[in-house]
Amino acid sequence: MNGATSRILFQRGHQGTRSLRRIRRLQEREYSLLSYTSPLQSSSQLQRCVAAPSSSSLAALLSTTHHRQFHSTPAASSDNLLGHSPMARSNPNTKTTPAVVTPKPISPFGVDSNNSGGGIWEQTSTKKTKLNELLTELNERGIDTGSKGMETLDEAAVGEEGLDLDLVDGMKILVKIVDGSDDNNRIVSEDASSQYENQVINTNIEQAAKQATTQVFKLFENTTEDEEWAKDILESKMNEAIRILSEGCVPDVSDKKKKPVAGSLDVSHPFCYLRQFVVSDDTVDNVSGDGDDNDDDLDPSIQQQIETLNNITTHALTSSTILYRTLLLRATAQTLLNNWDQLTTITSGDIDRAAISKTELPSTSQRATINAKSIQNIFEAYAHNSPQDWVQSWWKLIDADKDGLIDQEEMNNCVDLSIEPVHLALGNMFDMTFEVCPVRTIGLGGEEEARKKNAWFLGVDAGDEDAEIPTNIPPVKLSWRNRRKELKQQKILTKTFQATIARHFRDQAEAPHRLRCIYAWAEKAHQDNKLDSVLVDASEDWGSGAASAVMGRKRYVELEPKISYSEFREVQKKTFPHLDRIGEEIITSFKEDLWLLQGKKRQNKELKRDGMLFLLAISVVDLGIWFV
Repeated sequence: MNGATSRILFQRGHQGTRSLRRIRRLQEREYSLLSYTSPLQSSSQLQRCVAAPSSSSLAALLSTTHHRQFHSTPAASSDNLLGHSPMARSNPNTKTTPAVVTPKPISPFGVDSNNSGGGIWEQTSTKKTKLNELLTELNERGIDTGSKGMETLDEAAVGEEGLDLDLVDGMKILVKIVDGSDDNNRIVSEDASSQYENQVINTNIEQAAKQATTQVFKLFENTTEDEEWAKDILESKMNEAIRILSEGCVPDVSDKKKKPVAGSLDVSHPFCYLRQFVVSDDTVDNVSGDGDDNDDDLDPSIQQQIETLNNITTHALTSSTILYRTLLLRATAQTLLNNWDQLTTITSGDIDRAAISKTELPSTSQRATINAKSIQNIFEAYAHNSPQDWVQSWWKLIDADKDGLIDQEEMNNCVDLSIEPVHLALGNMFDMTFEVCPVRTIGLGGEEEARKKNAWFLGVDAGDEDAEIPTNIPPVKLSWRNRRKELKQQKILTKTFQATIARHFRDQAEAPHRLRCIYAWAEKAHQDNKLDSVLVDASEDWGSGAASAVMGRKRYVELEPKISYSEFREVQKKTFPHLDRIGEEIITSFKEDLWLLQGKKRQNKELKRDGMLFLLAISVVDLGIWFV
């Protein structure tokens, strides 16, 4: 072997040795990567990746694997979900045994309907994050935020910004009475207004609302259980109901083309005193005689003045409740008028079930009529009952075959329809408030003019001579500057409230996701809570073509089980409690939006101040350098 040949063999052997080293390094790298494999991979998947190691090496490898822990509270129903996605759909054909779970620590800001469901809907929204940031800033200034929590932001309001928060608090107390979640129902009832009747609140407004409600229910006289209304009959009935209820709602703000009013004041209207409903606890003590013993030592004139103001506020609260119920009825009629197609459309599941049972359906896939008695039950629910009854009444109307079962799509429509009248009624009440009372004292010509008019309902101290308010106050003619300020603040509040109505249940409460989980987690008796796989004859109407229908071809269909109201209610109480306090949820979200507006305004003001101080300091330094 010559030198050239031996040199070539040496180079090849060296290259082979480097290849073996490279292979060993790659194997070591694979083993190191396997130590961080996701816990969802099984041991069989590990064995397929590389050559099967010994039992001791495999145990050592699995002992180094990093496992993630997913905790939830025992009340959570997310154990039936596929994988770890809280919105994944469970398999209705199988039932899983709940695993042992570890309770999550309670949030320092308390437990509410967003975090009490087991870590599924955590408060990760930008709104909650910003509110926590504002609370942190107050805490850094030495303000105690632990006792009151978010309510501490009320104390941070500057100037007359507190009037907006008082307005929201008054609306919240009002809707809580209607939602059936108010603690003061022992003295506040819709029939107790005569007990606190006075010469200030116009009783004709309350009587007009009651008469309008009575006339509307006369439209349903002699309605039988089997009576059906076609579209033209429903439209005529609902248009007449809207006309009657609009006459009973004074002032009528249904005309959206009407220009906003600045400086309007009607002290005889109950909505003028919404801001004073926040003192309802004091009203309870004073009216029931459970106040402090020191009240007996007060001057008789002062004590009479306090009693007069309490009577005015309590009468206004009871009258406002009746008026809000009337607004709900008008909004219900408008909702029925606008959603005929949604109420009568036949779902695809019902079409497939009709094809199996050889039942004839309308060619337009829409029912021609709806039950009149079910419509009457909806009006009765909104006139006297709570949100739970509102949802159930819509459920019975959508259930056309009267078996108590509806599809998932119909369930979603039922919830949306029960919320829509509340949106419309709250919007009308908000607009009516601006028609009878200004947003700021500037709407009355300034604080001095407000004091002369004894405008204690706008935060101004009551007059010393007489607590009663004159019922005939001439309209205020504002200057263009004051009128502009008043209308600007009205526009800001209206725009914020409309945004809250549009996005609260859809985005913040995540109603579509919650409804999907309610349907997936409910123990449905229909079809034994399983999918029903069937073969349906093809037809031209189903898009299969005439040839498929003639040849007798069939198509595969999976029919999902229907759900009853009792099954829906059982899961909804835990997963979607927002439906039991629809109005309160919206008003609470609106107050949070106001906190954000006011907090951002304070932050921007501080930022401008800090920026000006910085520029001033830089200018002083530059001047000093220039003079030196």
